[in-house]
Amino acid sequence: MRVTFLGLGRMGLLMAGHVLDAGHELTVWNRSPGKAGELVRRGAAEARTLDEAVRGAERIVLMLFGPDSVREVLPALSGAPAGTLVIDSTTIGPEAAREFAVTAAGLGLRYVDAPVAGSTGPAADGTLGVLVGGSPADYDDALPLLHLWGAPDRVRRVGDVGAGSALKLCVNQGLGVMAAGLGESLRLGSALGVDRTVLLDTLGATAYGWLLAQKRPMLDADDFSATTFSLDLMAKDLQLAVDAADADLSVTAASLELARGALAEHSGEDYAAMAAHAARG
Repeated sequence: MRVTFLGLGRMGLLMAGHVLDAGHELTVWNRSPGKAGELVRRGAAEARTLDEAVRGAERIVLMLFGPDSVREVLPALSGAPAGTLVIDSTTIGPEAAREFAVTAAGLGLRYVDAPVAGSTGPAADGTLGVLVGGSPADYDDALPLLHLWGAPDRVRRVGDVGAGSALKLCVNQGLGVMAAGLGESLRLGSALGVDRTVLLDTLGATAYGWLLAQKRPMLDADDFSATTFSLDLMAKDLQLAVDAADADLSVTAASLELARGALAEHSGEDYAAMAAHAARG
């Protein structure tokens, strides 16, 4: 299969690598050049322009920063063959996904939103969750690629276009709120004179256990540079969640403000820095 992969951030690089592992013909493009070196050494072609990237593609995968990035790139896919399937794994929100499906149809292309659940570890292992919105036929056509980076029992069609993006916002909203809550638990413990190590050990046996199993080494070292999911992306996703909801998401909005406050010191670092920022107050 001739596959074009647009976006070579932490996740995109790993996901695109699985395309090569499966023996497909891979062309890659990234807004900032210089990230494709390892993929090129393994046999990928790096396109200089979007027009060059999509020429002759049978599948186009987008793994970009957010909806504005997709909105900028999508019109340039007009040079792809008619009927090419666009698999958008960017976290964009449901309204944008439906907008992009209309744009793609106007270009003669098909579109599914297929954001992933999980970070760099599952991406490397090919065990991500994939939440797909699209027609049953387009979902079936996307599956051979989605199964390259998604665990078979975690790849699922959840509805029409936009459904996958809606579900992904709920997932990331929960992660952001949990990180903020953990930080306030640490701040409360400090205010009450609780030993930090004892507190973290105890919280690890509560609902915070999943988060601490991954992020406690960062918290103990106060070093968030080993990024698996950046604070910048978390702030973007919390903003998308607040914007997408008709209801008042006051806890989510507060978590968004916390994430924004942490960005001054921790931009580019892991979103676990939210907890440290909240703990310091």
